Formats: sequence, C-alpha cells, structure tokens
Amino acid sequence: MTRVHTLGPQTTDCYRAAQAYVERHPEHEYQIMLHSSFAAAIAAVTKYPGEQILLPTALQLADGTDWGALHYRYLERWQLVDVFSHPLDPLVLVQSQRQTGFIDLHPATAELARRLVDDQHELRFAASKWAAYQAYRNDGEFCITNQANLDPQERILNRWDVNMVWTVYQEQEE
Repeated sequence: MTRVHTLGPQTTDCYRAAQAYVERHPEHEYQIMLHSSFAAAIAAVTKYPGEQILLPTALQLADGTDWGALHYRYLERWQLVDVFSHPLDPLVLVQSQRQTGFIDLHPATAELARRLVDDQHELRFAASKWAAYQAYRNDGEFCITNQANLDPQERILNRWDVNMVWTVYQEQEE
C-alpha cells in the first residue's frame, strides 16, 4: 500500500483531488494521509522513500514558497509520477457584517483578494481555505474559501469555477 500525503481535512480540494488520483489508478492500493499544512505533508513524505505527495500547482505557502520552488528544491529526491487536472470546489468571496479590516484566505488566493478589495484591508493567511473560513467566522470581514465550507446564510460577493492542475511526486531513496 502506498501512502499519499496532502493537505487536510476532508473538506479540502486536496482531499478531493487525492480521491480522484486514487480512483484513476485502481491497479494500486493507496492510503490518503491528511495533514494540517503543506509543510507538515512535506515533512512526512520526506521521511519515507516510496511514499507520495499530492500538490496543486497553485500551491503557495505562507512564507512565499510556491510549487515551482518545491519542484526544484526536491528535484533530486522527488520523482514526478503523475499530473492531472481536477476542479476545485467553487471559490467564493464572502463578507460579514463586521468591519474588522481582515481578509481571511489561503496564500494561493491572494491575487483574487488584491483585485477585489482595497488596500485598507489586511490579508490574514491560513494553512487551508477551510482554516481561513474558520478564522473569518471568528472575527473576519472578508474571506475567500470553498463554497462547500460555507454556512447557508453567508453573503457571497463573488464566485469562481477553477480547474486546477495537480501533481503527484514520489519520495526517492537518498
């Protein structure tokens, strides 16, 4: 059985993409391992040769590291074993009644926020779009998240249908 590491929880696009990947390869047995951050998923997969990691090409870590940087950083350790497209759950911009100045979001969606909201608002990054929505529910004014994360009463200002490119790497022996 091969373990595939990615971002969790089960409400994330990464989990749905991992399920799609597993379904595309019925000839193999997989176990999907969910992590609280991409950094945790990377740390886990680099410990075990033969295990895999699923990453979106739009990956952006809070420290600014993107998918391209990781692709080259692990060039000699990770073998690219699959690339496929799979849609994200629709992305939405929501607004609360609070005027706190916080926009909660995953770093990968920052470009969407910059186009829609003025500079008077502070971007507050979370490890996932689900975690961004949890922070927004606490004290945020705006949030970009997956539509599936929303409470029914949310006020949606904008919606995007996004097809994503996903990559699967396998950790090699050093």
